[in-house]
Amino acid sequence: MRMSLPAYICLGISVFFVIFTYALGRDTQFLLMTLPMILVLLGVPLALGYMNRRHADQVEFGDYRYFQIKDLSSIRAGEPVRIRGTIKTASLKWLNRPNFRVSDGTGEIGVFMFWAPREDINPGDKVEAAGSLRVGPTRKQNIWGIKMAKIPAK
Repeated sequence: MRMSLPAYICLGISVFFVIFTYALGRDTQFLLMTLPMILVLLGVPLALGYMNRRHADQVEFGDYRYFQIKDLSSIRAGEPVRIRGTIKTASLKWLNRPNFRVSDGTGEIGVFMFWAPREDINPGDKVEAAGSLRVGPTRKQNIWGIKMAKIPAK
């Protein structure tokens, strides 16, 4: 399980200030009060990540209808879709909410994941993605991804 970079930064700053404050006063009551708070800062992101992964593991690609990207323009927003293609770009992986640009030869679409896929997915990887079709503020279609997995090379 992974935490996002902001969660690590928040945890690190909090631990630093707790250690710094304790070093100044050597107050064990202060430590007894802050250690549970530090554990919560560690536990909540890990628990949420675990729950997200457990949900993603229950999603079956077969439950989503397969479309080529060029055919998505005729589909209503909110419809569950599944695509296959090659990752062109990947961003926001440090936030555990990665955004991918996927191309299947018929078109290209953005896939915005709610949580990080189990596998480390990089540009050039062939993937299968499932989620719901959405229209963004620029009226451009995207997929809000629930599950993404690499397609093994044959």
